[in-house]
Amino acid sequence: MIDTVNPSAARETKAGARPDIPNNWLFSKLTRWRLIIATQMFDIAIIAAAALLVYPLAGGPLAHIPWRYLYVAAGTAVICHFMFLQGRLYAIEALLEEARAIRSIMLRWSLVFTFLLAAAAVTKDAGSFSRLWLAGFFLLGFSGLAAERLCVALLVRRWVANGYSTKSVVVLGDNELTEQLIARLAQSRCGIRVAAVFDDRAAAGGFLGGVPKLGNVDDLLEYTTRHATDLVVLTLPITATARINAVVRILRQQPLTIRLLPGPIGLEPISPIRLSRADLPGVQLITVSDRPISEAALFVKGALDRSLALLILLAIAPVLLLCAAGISLSSPGPVLFRQKRIGYRGREFKIIKFRTMYSGAFQSPHATDFQDRRVFAFGRLLRRTSFDELPQLINVLRGEMSLVGPRPHMVGQMVEGRPIFEAVNEYAGRHRVKPGITGWAQVNGWRGPTHTIAQIERRVEHDIYYIENWSLMLDAVILIKTIFVGFFGKNVF
Repeated sequence: MIDTVNPSAARETKAGARPDIPNNWLFSKLTRWRLIIATQMFDIAIIAAAALLVYPLAGGPLAHIPWRYLYVAAGTAVICHFMFLQGRLYAIEALLEEARAIRSIMLRWSLVFTFLLAAAAVTKDAGSFSRLWLAGFFLLGFSGLAAERLCVALLVRRWVANGYSTKSVVVLGDNELTEQLIARLAQSRCGIRVAAVFDDRAAAGGFLGGVPKLGNVDDLLEYTTRHATDLVVLTLPITATARINAVVRILRQQPLTIRLLPGPIGLEPISPIRLSRADLPGVQLITVSDRPISEAALFVKGALDRSLALLILLAIAPVLLLCAAGISLSSPGPVLFRQKRIGYRGREFKIIKFRTMYSGAFQSPHATDFQDRRVFAFGRLLRRTSFDELPQLINVLRGEMSLVGPRPHMVGQMVEGRPIFEAVNEYAGRHRVKPGITGWAQVNGWRGPTHTIAQIERRVEHDIYYIENWSLMLDAVILIKTIFVGFFGKNVF
């Protein structure tokens, strides 16, 4: 349904560009997150380069720069980075408004140097640094940062002028308020554009404010799985609580940032309400639901997952070989077992495990249970130690799974004669993050058979808690607990 209405407008690339825009190699490769990350890296590089280039002015060769100068340069770069983040100097609005950004940088840059001078005075270490170096570092560093922001602003303005969007927004609500929002965002200098309009009571077809109407809530879910979507804005009547709740319950199946526009008052420049303007400039929105893990955090989590998975695979290679040999000697058939599971955003993938059942027995639709006769002796040992799960590290390397996350269930899994996604509320919300080898439910004792709705509900409760409270520290806690209780818990079989 989505592609039948103005396909060129519906099919946006990951870079945020519309295919009807003339191709420009630089702009087509540019995305908001690439621009933000590149700016952060340039800031750090400029600060480090300024410290090094100015050192010869202090009377010493660059090849013999003392370590204390390098420590100060690195510390300054790190402190400035966090201060710039705190001041939202990497937001698109700040990258476009170079004058405001440069003023803010000057303030923070001066504060950092004031702190450095104060620290040197307190520790009586001021004489260890050349005053000429400090002055040159201050001037050259700020000049470099200011020049960089001027160039970035010019690049982003050209990027936006060429039709590329810095943020992709979809709206749910076919009404006059949506048309007003579209008009407001069309005037934005930040390149924020509404990509599509959906409605819970209307079918696809036609346009609203020049934006294609692509269908209902189910069509919106399908759209977000195929197109990068930064924000979903609901323009439904704020008094229609039952309608809004029904829509949100469906949308929470996907990792979306959802906001509610509280009527025309949210578009007023001077409004008695004080809501967030961080999502859309000049528009006040009510927070309904946030992405459980931001794109930046997802990148970091994915990088750590793959790095740790590779290190673990290399470290346990002898154990994997012994497991493979034991399976081959115990039961004829393949060493590895692949099965379709439901993963991130509800997409299917094939999970990889060591085979623990007699060849052909795993084709049975029945779930594995304690003392299952289909499991051969060595397979039972693998299950008891959870070593049969180790090949899933390959799924992590392939980006299909994470080390920590909700355990993936089989496609079409039933509980008490009902499809699992229908039997348990919030079940689909588990798919907002990648499935994991271990998870919060597993280290809290919820492993083993799932024959009742109550058992699934408890697991889902733990999975949703993990998703809503995710942090790298929580991942670390779960991994540590897995070593002690996850592999050898009472429900492992």
